[in-house]
Amino acid sequence: MKLKSLVLGAAGIFAVTGAQAADLPPAPEPVDYVRVCDAFGSGFFFIPGTDSCLRLRGRLRTEIRYRFQDSGDPVQFGFSSGIRAHNPLFMRARGYWGWDHRTNTDIGLVRAFFRGYLDFDTGDADGTPSLHLDFAFIQIGGLTVGFADLAVEPVYQEYTLEHSFDLAGFSDETVIAQYVYSFGNGFSIAALIFDPSTGSFGSTARNGNYGGLRAPSAGASVTYDGSIGTFRLAGIVQDLRPSQVGVGNVLAGFPGSSDHGIGWGIGGSGDINIPFGTNTRIGFNVQYSDGIVAWLHDNLGGFFPLVADFHETPGNLNKSSGWSAGLGFTTQIAARTTFNVSGSYVDLNQSNGFPDVEVIDAAANIQYRLTDNLVLTAEGQYRNVDISNGVGSSDAFSTILRAQLDF
Repeated sequence: MKLKSLVLGAAGIFAVTGAQAADLPPAPEPVDYVRVCDAFGSGFFFIPGTDSCLRLRGRLRTEIRYRFQDSGDPVQFGFSSGIRAHNPLFMRARGYWGWDHRTNTDIGLVRAFFRGYLDFDTGDADGTPSLHLDFAFIQIGGLTVGFADLAVEPVYQEYTLEHSFDLAGFSDETVIAQYVYSFGNGFSIAALIFDPSTGSFGSTARNGNYGGLRAPSAGASVTYDGSIGTFRLAGIVQDLRPSQVGVGNVLAGFPGSSDHGIGWGIGGSGDINIPFGTNTRIGFNVQYSDGIVAWLHDNLGGFFPLVADFHETPGNLNKSSGWSAGLGFTTQIAARTTFNVSGSYVDLNQSNGFPDVEVIDAAANIQYRLTDNLVLTAEGQYRNVDISNGVGSSDAFSTILRAQLDF
């Protein structure tokens, strides 16, 4: 009797326990925690459930700027011209965001990169923020398509802050297709085609406007990257296609337009490690251009329409030509402090009575790294612009105080 009672009691307990277990929620799925991906450097992590690595990046920059130009002509690249209506003192804020997605595949590294920024400058005429696309490209092995750094830009990109000192010329970052092949031992070659439209300057005077884009520009480079530094020799060609002649130009004595011309440029650059001090380097670049003004200096377009890639007479296209050179020095003078100095010279020659232009730039700064991600910079700049044909010569001075945080 006792045995029968025990069996019935145990069966009852199992029945109740089974009923309660059936009412319980299902066990949670295993959590796939984010894992660090160290194959591509710091900051990357594996996207859960995939073999792809991702890095999310951002940057916040804020600046106080003071610019002054003497009252003589010409007005320089947005500097105050000494007129009281212009603002020599203004502030700038800029926020960057972006991502870097990489996957090792059977066909090589597949990479998708994006970076954009929002900019607000109280010195702008309208005082409104502006949204910009900086980079957006896909890379498959050595092939890159999209908006990326061009392999024909100088490897020395200036150690100072002001973009107008940048001699990168075609930093339009409008790659249609670019292929880089590495030979090993630090040597590589690149071939590319790109959209030149944002780096083309066509004068509005004397029928010097560009027509629509008929053919992409092309370029090639040879690069060496080794222990002594990085060196590059590069060249580009560009179709110079004038717009159609309008009725007004015909009446003004320009009855026909030349078909097109070919602009070209060649340049060499280097960023050399110096065996003294700490993180000491010397950079240089030198360019020559025939018909591609932006190859000499990014901001010569600030003189548009006085400065152009070409100027026309009836049936003839006359190209602008010139050369430029830049030199820079950087060294770490303390544990968290870096000193930088740079200078450049541009000599542009034009035809058809349009003025020649000479530009001398110089800048120096001190950068202090307050933390690993926060950098404070104080910079001073000088520029002299001399435009022929009686336009005039003028000097400009600028100071910048910047705080920049990367994350």
